[in-house]
Amino acid sequence: MNLYISDLDGTLLTSEQVISKSSAAIINDLIASGMKFTVATARSYEASKNILKPLNLNLPVILNNGVFIYDPVSGRNIVGNYLDKTSVKFILEYYESKGIHPFISAVDLEGSKKLFYRGIFNSGQKIYVDSRRAQKDKRLTLVDGPLSLVNYRVINIFAIEKKGCLDNTYELFKNNLDVSCHYTEEIYSRGFFWLEATNPQGNKRWAAEFLKKYLEMDKMICFGDNLNDEPLFRIADEKYAVKNAYEKLKNLATGIIDSNNDDGVAKFLQKRGFLLKK
Repeated sequence: MNLYISDLDGTLLTSEQVISKSSAAIINDLIASGMKFTVATARSYEASKNILKPLNLNLPVILNNGVFIYDPVSGRNIVGNYLDKTSVKFILEYYESKGIHPFISAVDLEGSKKLFYRGIFNSGQKIYVDSRRAQKDKRLTLVDGPLSLVNYRVINIFAIEKKGCLDNTYELFKNNLDVSCHYTEEIYSRGFFWLEATNPQGNKRWAAEFLKKYLEMDKMICFGDNLNDEPLFRIADEKYAVKNAYEKLKNLATGIIDSNNDDGVAKFLQKRGFLLKK
């Protein structure tokens, strides 16, 4: 049986950061008909739960670029991969030395999640924080100095800076730390790049391979648009890039489908032989 995995932002979501009514109707009908469909996103549970409400998902979803695999049926994570304390210390000290103020996503011993930040220092960060506020994200926590994370497990650390500012940082982290690094342009604020560090298993490739085995699927077919989808594309049996995808991802794709604003993923699935009930 085939497992279909779609990225969210820039792929399944429109430019308005929603799943269109047409896409939701098609995909829900296909799920009801037996299609095995789920999503893989860089978003957290808090940042995706309202967006995913139109879909009747019944399979685990990949969150935070693979840090978590969450089961929407039981309401629990079946996988959780956190950053080790040594990497956290190195990353935060490095950013402090460079005058860069990252965001830190963490969870305390009681399961309460926080998204710590020191302020807004560029328009890319402002767009991100404003989007979280618009979603009424209760994790947002403004701090005014160095942060003690003794009683927290760190989910990820990410910086949002102008193009080029984080190039050397990406190479440093990638080559010297036991982490997964996701370095890509922020699609909602072009010209700003997002560098995220997670547990080594916190990536879409590892999570998708785990999910394929966990669900005992024969074949994996994925959809994406951005550079953080590259690891997923490299291990999928078939991979399709939306028309608005980065050229590098298109070069890895089995084929190119309609854009995110034209219901590309849903229309492709419909054409694959699943019949929409009337």
